[in-house]
Amino acid sequence: MSVKVTIGLCVKDAAKVVRTAFRSISIQDYPRELLKLVIVDDGSSDETLSLVTKFAKQINIKTFVASTGGKGLGAARQIVINNAEGDYLVWVDDDLVLSKDFIRNAVEFMERNPTVGAAQGALVPIRRKTIIGIIDYGVIVNPNLRKPKRIGAGGSIFRLKALKNVGGFDVRIKGAGEDLDVSRRLIRSGWELAIISTARFYPKYQPATLKALFKKHFWYGYGNHFLYHKYKEQWLLNEYFPPITLLLGLRGSYLIWRTTKKKKGLFFVILHFVATLSRYVGFIRSHLNAYGHVNGI
Repeated sequence: MSVKVTIGLCVKDAAKVVRTAFRSISIQDYPRELLKLVIVDDGSSDETLSLVTKFAKQINIKTFVASTGGKGLGAARQIVINNAEGDYLVWVDDDLVLSKDFIRNAVEFMERNPTVGAAQGALVPIRRKTIIGIIDYGVIVNPNLRKPKRIGAGGSIFRLKALKNVGGFDVRIKGAGEDLDVSRRLIRSGWELAIISTARFYPKYQPATLKALFKKHFWYGYGNHFLYHKYKEQWLLNEYFPPITLLLGLRGSYLIWRTTKKKKGLFFVILHFVATLSRYVGFIRSHLNAYGHVNGI
């Protein structure tokens, strides 16, 4: 295989976890001469930037390191696109564990499916030690494995041509939601999204407390507000409607039980309300901050 691939890693205040990403990149069995690594720091206040700079000097891959100065995740991802080389762009989050054949299997899938603009790897079911971890796992389980309507950036591969075709990432997006936004634009432009069953990954660190769960989903809600004003799609509001929240919670409980076989997953119905409340608070805070109320959106 002689297809060139760029690996994108966007980080911020990730000194405690970023070594997980380093290892995931280092163990890939894809030819080093066909890889380029682009790392963008989004204004970290800890030692993240120094860690990635050191890693860039040690790894036997062509590497480019940059900083946004704190402009946000959308801007960070766009810097990766602007400096990418080759046909594909693989995104690695700071806490993701990738199988060593992740890139190879992802590229092979994309080469066989030219109508797919982006595809996410398969989330590996792993044992969670806490009920919060089980709940958070259930939130990100994707029940539609054939043709998803949206995918996350972490643990995914994008066709670089497709990304550039839709204008890349929205640099106005400061935090969560940048991947959902580009997913919509890819589908609207005629590209398909997919899940790659042979490219496996999982996040090593997940919320272990209610506070951590609240904080994580707060930012999801904050980002949803921006997307609501950009697209005016009703589902972004519907998920906060109590009956729908209950149905989503019941479905989530079933998915967790089916995947993990843990009876504790039944508590998902209750904690799903906590996560939904967190997103609702984030949505309202975003509205009060007028996030998304500018530039005609």
